[in-house]
Amino acid sequence: MIADVVLKNRTVLAPLAGWTDSIFRAICRQHGAALVVTEMASADGLVRDGRKSLEIARFSEDERPISIQLFGAEPETLAQAAQIISRLKPDFIDLNCGCPAKKVIRRGGGSALMRDLNGIEAIGRAVVNATTIPVTAKLRSGWKEPVVVEACQLLQAAGIRAVTIHPRSQKMGFSGRAEWSHIRAVKEAVTIPVIGNGDISSAEDAKRMIDETGCDLVMVGRAARGNPWIFTQIVALLDRSEVIAPPTFVERLELCKEHFIRQRQKDGDYAAVTMRKQIAYYIKGLPGATAFRKALFAQS
Repeated sequence: MIADVVLKNRTVLAPLAGWTDSIFRAICRQHGAALVVTEMASADGLVRDGRKSLEIARFSEDERPISIQLFGAEPETLAQAAQIISRLKPDFIDLNCGCPAKKVIRRGGGSALMRDLNGIEAIGRAVVNATTIPVTAKLRSGWKEPVVVEACQLLQAAGIRAVTIHPRSQKMGFSGRAEWSHIRAVKEAVTIPVIGNGDISSAEDAKRMIDETGCDLVMVGRAARGNPWIFTQIVALLDRSEVIAPPTFVERLELCKEHFIRQRQKDGDYAAVTMRKQIAYYIKGLPGATAFRKALFAQS
């Protein structure tokens, strides 16, 4: 449970820019994800009445429970953006304090916020005070040095209801190993739910993270691309000590087809473009996949 929202298991789909659109989120929910998070939406864009940012934030009822993630740098702007997306009535609003993308960093958002803990507290408090929707936050371990424990304590005091920890610094990007000990340190320092994230590629990884850190939930991101079955596998292992076999080639192709049909209903013929990278992951490792992928991306 986070705030008053009951989650059916301990798995969360991470926000992945360019990946976790409404259709993919719904598919992951169908395969067991207890909570899904939108791609990050720009607070500045929402306040300027930006259509793209609002479109990212929209969701369907079959995705619930759902969290809309916001990124930005100014407390007042993020508070206004939270009020705007509160009209959509998501289950949670998530603050992005961890994105390492240069375009986000240049605007002072994402993991750049880890350079100013007082600023993070001010943002958390401003957004919490601006909405009745429970507010959570996703953080990295720090900019260079780990400061995530202090940051989470400040956010808890500001009224944040849960934190997700990706235990790499901004400097690390996605390289090296995630330092799960930082997740454990946060869990020992706060009383709100802690979600662990980073280097979860299998159900066994998820169980090991929970065993080693004591985190309340696990968030899966890149490993879910083309593989929403990972949520089914994690739930089976955590709840029933059951090992679920990977999907067959036929199952992967069938879901890929279903995904494409749903995407075409939404995007029309442009689905042939938007689905390219999704298809590439669905067919990864299948016979002839390399040649098919090259042909797929050669199409204009």
